[in-house]
Amino acid sequence: MKKRLHTPILALTLLLGFKAYAQPCAVILSSTDSLICSGDGITLNALANGPDVQLIASNASGNNHRGNMFDIVATNAVTILSFDASPMGNTTIEIYYKVGTWNGFANTPSAWTFIGSAPVTYTGGFVAVPVDVNITIPAGQTYSFYVTSNNSVVSLNYSNGTNVGNVYSSDANITFLEGGGMEYPFTQNTGAVYQPRIWNGNIHYTLANQPGTTITWGTGETTTSIPAAPTSTTTYTVSATVAGCPSTLFDTLDVTVSIPVVTANGTLEVCIPNDILLYGEGAESYTWDNSVTDSVAFEGIATATYVVTGTDSAGCTDTDTVTVTVNPLPNVNAGADFSVCEGNDITLAGQGADTYIWNNGVTDNVPFEPTSTVTYIVTGTDTNGCVKNDTVTVTFNTNPIVSAGPDLDLCQGVPHIFLGSGAQTYSWNNGVINGTPIAPLNTTYSVTGIDANGCSASDQMTVTVHNVMSSIFSSGGTLTAGTLVDMTAQWVNCSDMSIIPGETDVVFNPELNGSYAIIVQDNVYGCIDTSNCVSVDFTGIEEMAASELTVYPVPTNGKLTIASTNAVIERLELIDLLGKVLETTEPNALQTELDLSAYESNTFFLRVYRSGQMALLKVVKN
Repeated sequence: MKKRLHTPILALTLLLGFKAYAQPCAVILSSTDSLICSGDGITLNALANGPDVQLIASNASGNNHRGNMFDIVATNAVTILSFDASPMGNTTIEIYYKVGTWNGFANTPSAWTFIGSAPVTYTGGFVAVPVDVNITIPAGQTYSFYVTSNNSVVSLNYSNGTNVGNVYSSDANITFLEGGGMEYPFTQNTGAVYQPRIWNGNIHYTLANQPGTTITWGTGETTTSIPAAPTSTTTYTVSATVAGCPSTLFDTLDVTVSIPVVTANGTLEVCIPNDILLYGEGAESYTWDNSVTDSVAFEGIATATYVVTGTDSAGCTDTDTVTVTVNPLPNVNAGADFSVCEGNDITLAGQGADTYIWNNGVTDNVPFEPTSTVTYIVTGTDTNGCVKNDTVTVTFNTNPIVSAGPDLDLCQGVPHIFLGSGAQTYSWNNGVINGTPIAPLNTTYSVTGIDANGCSASDQMTVTVHNVMSSIFSSGGTLTAGTLVDMTAQWVNCSDMSIIPGETDVVFNPELNGSYAIIVQDNVYGCIDTSNCVSVDFTGIEEMAASELTVYPVPTNGKLTIASTNAVIERLELIDLLGKVLETTEPNALQTELDLSAYESNTFFLRVYRSGQMALLKVVKN
């Protein structure tokens, strides 16, 4: 909203006639055409001067110096027109005045107002000083004047007086008082004043608005002063008749009204902390509130309304306001820093704004696969066009090089410890626990390793399980193991699993009654198997019928059940591959159990004693 500023009503004295100077027999204007601000008032004063009146101050001479100060007291309101001086040579005369007496201000130049100066030519007497004094002294007031030569070697005549302030000459309208003399200018900083001294010269003045004077304004008013409040440029006229003046006097005055129309312009909306630039138009100079300087950028921190006051060349003012909206920056968030493993996709999505632009070729919310550690910058723009950045660092981690180990050839029932390498933790298929022995299957094993960064990789190993099956049969007193290819054989005595020296062929002819078995070893992979025991009795050789004893389950993960169909099991021995007796029980029952849970996976033998006979059975623990 615009606001018009008004100054108080102006009081302007308009002396109609010759506009610049007071003159006798004239309606005189003390100023030229006037300029006011819209909304201001003005008082028009008409001063009708009568004929020129002259008072001789003094012509006594007798002394001289550069200049004089003296007082004039007005009985009636008068306008001092000019002075005649008495120079002692060609010089330039300066004239000053002040309201009130001169006495006590001779050494105070700042107390005086300079009226004018003019050159004069020496004639031996009074000469007119061509300076239009034009000073009106109200009735009953004292004004002082300083008339001086500005030439340090040319003086003005004055006379010695009797007492400073004494009346030297007067008439019905003004009184001239004794004053003082001094060097130029203003005692020349010496402080020396010669007093009392009487200035030699004439005083020309005129009476203003003397009785019998009639004044008529173009508006019809007949007072000496009229108020005016023009809304546009207006010409005012006045006429006057003055006693002693030959004709009616006229003059005019134009009052121009200045109407500045100020507008506030500049930045209307910004994003914090951008600069704001405000400037006014329609006047000459501009002042802003809130410490703003016209056309000088400043940082806006909050939405605010700014007021500009424009002043034109006439000093007239107008105001306008502008509201600048300061928008906060969006709270853009690229997300927390994180890590990614080789070969994985990531998705970067900005938050806190409306649109997002990423560097490094990234598209917001579109998956991509990073290949190195990078700090990504997102630029978010909100609906106000305000922009802010944020960063997120994505650490790229290569995957570990995981190894399951080389492919293996193992013998059935032989335990193996699977150990992954290249990572920190490992997960196997087929029930394998890393670092724990297990009798492997004839299959492919896979391991997945995870490193300290959480990155993973997999590897495989193939396990081939080789199985050696040994069996024997008897014919009379001869035991035969069948055909052996790439294998080594060794016959043993089942009573204590002792080796029978020299008996390494597939055919064995025992010389003594007993129970015998053959141990067969694969020459390629080293796998070993031991056959069942066969009894040889030369008095009546008998092979224990396999159907008389039952062992299950084989293979087993824990408990075994041993059952006999026709004789009580008197004693039971668990033997390892080396013939060491691991455990002995005496169940004395047709059926018993044996728990192998405490033993590692392997191949074992059971010696079963019943009715004076012994049988050797093979079992496998997974």
